[in-house]
Amino acid sequence: MSLDERNVRIEKLNQIVASGINPYPAKFDKKVSLQKAFESKEGTKVKTAGRLMTMRDMGKLCFCHLMDESQKMQIALQVDKIGKDTYDWFVKNFDIGDFVGVEGEIFKTHKGEISILVSKYVLLCKALRPLPEKWHGLQDLEIRLRERYLDLIMNQEVRELFKLKTRFIQEFKKFMDKNDFLEVATPILEEIPGGAEAEPFITHHNALDINLYLRISLELHLKRLIVGGFEKVYEIGRVFRNEGMSPQHLQEFDDFEFYWSYADWNDLMKFLEKMYKTVIKNTFGTLEFDYQGAKVDFGGAWPKVNYVEIFKEKTGVDLDKADYSQDLLEFLNTNDKDLAAEMKALMQKGIHNFGRIIDGTYKRFIRKNIIQPTILFNHPVAVSPLAKIDPKHPKRTERFQILVLGAEVGNAFSELNDPLDQRRRFEEQVKMREAGDKEAQMLDDDFIRALEHGMPPTGGYGGGIDRLFMYLTNQPSIRNVVFFPTMKPEK
Repeated sequence: MSLDERNVRIEKLNQIVASGINPYPAKFDKKVSLQKAFESKEGTKVKTAGRLMTMRDMGKLCFCHLMDESQKMQIALQVDKIGKDTYDWFVKNFDIGDFVGVEGEIFKTHKGEISILVSKYVLLCKALRPLPEKWHGLQDLEIRLRERYLDLIMNQEVRELFKLKTRFIQEFKKFMDKNDFLEVATPILEEIPGGAEAEPFITHHNALDINLYLRISLELHLKRLIVGGFEKVYEIGRVFRNEGMSPQHLQEFDDFEFYWSYADWNDLMKFLEKMYKTVIKNTFGTLEFDYQGAKVDFGGAWPKVNYVEIFKEKTGVDLDKADYSQDLLEFLNTNDKDLAAEMKALMQKGIHNFGRIIDGTYKRFIRKNIIQPTILFNHPVAVSPLAKIDPKHPKRTERFQILVLGAEVGNAFSELNDPLDQRRRFEEQVKMREAGDKEAQMLDDDFIRALEHGMPPTGGYGGGIDRLFMYLTNQPSIRNVVFFPTMKPEK
């Protein structure tokens, strides 16, 4: 945009104000949307409003297009209908991007286009900056993300994408409500962040003069509600993790978690498969999708894969052994020297976290090859500090993940409700944190105190909404399905 064009619009604005007209009125009594107007019979009187998107003056007849949230529609102004002065004022003072309110009646042009023949109009907002050209002005992805409002104005498919995302979230809520879960809200600011292994963001509370953290999950406060007597609770809320960005990761995202008293991981497996299929089918009308050339089918029974068994199959390392650490490092030295060096560096700092080595190995050699919806179960204790131990296998937990397209879209387990065991696991995490592992969990004494008051057997689930929606809508980056992703400031 040239400064000259902005200056021209400001000069128009000044002249409008000087003439006694308010270019920014507080209200307009919009009676119908443009879609409703478009669906009306010829001769129907309508009163509507929208943004001016096109303008074609032919001397005594001016055709324009208005756009509102519902759709775009043509309007027509005729000198014979509204008078020459009123017609000329419109042509002189309105620009593309302005908001206008109109009254008139529905008619069809000689080409058959349904339009509004305007009898009255009013300026509702004078835009000082022009819209980008449709085909050339908004191709830069960074501009589209940074100035999302322009992306939404110019690209109907983007508006429809976000409407679909809202319906997607609503379907999750409908499913939970029908199954007697209570929707709740828990704190975003926490004294102790927990429920996941991630580096948190830090902020300061001036009134209390204390540092607080933005939550990294919803888990520990939702479990406190289970202690408090609620039996089925869920929340869909924003969480914050101060970690790397990728096409699948953002520092803030919508997390969906629920906790279900007296249920275990077996109940969750059945419930979640049904939930995903129901929500996806109701939102998209199908269970079959194409993501960047890969065919994905959420229908049929999802296969179940044992974490420890597939780990051994792909790496030769048996995680059930009393001491598997040397075998794992030898495997990495042979197959992934970068990861091996990364883990040795951690160990040199005193961070003896083989859970981190297991997880890194699993992500590089196993998870990325699982494309179809799959339930991966029986994760090792070393990577599951909040899950119950499998009584049949003391090195495994009653935990599973839902995988698709080489990534996790859901995580669930029989929740650990033994406060003494939970304290021991937190203490192991604290040791790693003190040695320099910024993603290790902190010791939450209040949460332990809550568990000591007693939490019933409970099944819990957590999953990111944005990543799953990205896959289902064939978007190459998670930033495409978030209204305003965080970006570097402009220079």
